[in-house]
Amino acid sequence: MAPERSQWSWTGLNAGFWAAVLTTVWTVWFLAAFPAWMMSLPAWQGIESYAAAFDAVSYMAWVIPCFLLAVTFPILVAAIYLYLPVDRRVPALQALVFAILYGAILGADYFVLGTLVRDALQSGQTNGLEMLVVGSPYSLTNALEGVGYFFMGLSTLFAGIAWRVPGKLRRATRWLLIVNGIASIVGVALGAFGVPAGAMVSLGVWGGTFPVATALLAWRFRHDLRVAPVSRVVRG
Repeated sequence: MAPERSQWSWTGLNAGFWAAVLTTVWTVWFLAAFPAWMMSLPAWQGIESYAAAFDAVSYMAWVIPCFLLAVTFPILVAAIYLYLPVDRRVPALQALVFAILYGAILGADYFVLGTLVRDALQSGQTNGLEMLVVGSPYSLTNALEGVGYFFMGLSTLFAGIAWRVPGKLRRATRWLLIVNGIASIVGVALGAFGVPAGAMVSLGVWGGTFPVATALLAWRFRHDLRVAPVSRVVRG
C-alpha cells in the first residue's frame, strides 16, 4: 500500500481541481476545432494559396485553447507533485520539469501564431511567412510544436509512473497517463521521421486518453476536497 499523505493542502487540492477541469475543457475544445480547420486547408502549394484560404475564426478557434492548455497543464502537474507522498516525488518532479518546458515552448509558440502570424496573414504580408505557419512543410512553428508535445508526453508519462494513490480509479488514471505519454512521444518521433499517418494515429490515441485522464484527476482532487477530515486539511 502506498504511504498515506501526512496532510492535505486545501489550496493545492483546489488549484489541482480547477487546473484539471480547465485542462479538460481546453483539450475538448481543441479536439473539436483543430480537425475542422485542418480539413478546410488546401494541399500546400505555397504561402499565397495558404493566405487566400485563411479563415481567422476557425484558425483562432484552435490556437486559443492550445495557448490556454500551455498555461493550465503545468499548474495541474504542479498540483500532482504536491499531492503525492514523498516517495513518489522524484518521478512527479520530473513530470513537472517537462510540463514547464512544454508550457514555455508552446505558450510562446501559440502566442506568436495567434498574434504575429494571424495579423500577417490577414494583412497579406506573406514574405517569409511559410517558415511560421502551421501546415507548411518548412515551418519553424511545426518543429516547435513537435518539441513541445514531446516534453508534454514525457510529463504525462512520468506523472503516470508517479500516480500511485488509494482509490478505485487510480489504476485507470495511471495507465491513461502512461499510454498518453507514450502516444505523444511516438507521434512526435513518427512525424519527425516523415510518417504522417502514424503521427495521426498517435494523435487519435492522445485525444482519446488525455481528456479522460485529466477529468479523472479533477474527480480525484474534488473527492479529497469533500472527504478529507477538517483536522487533516491545511488552509493556506
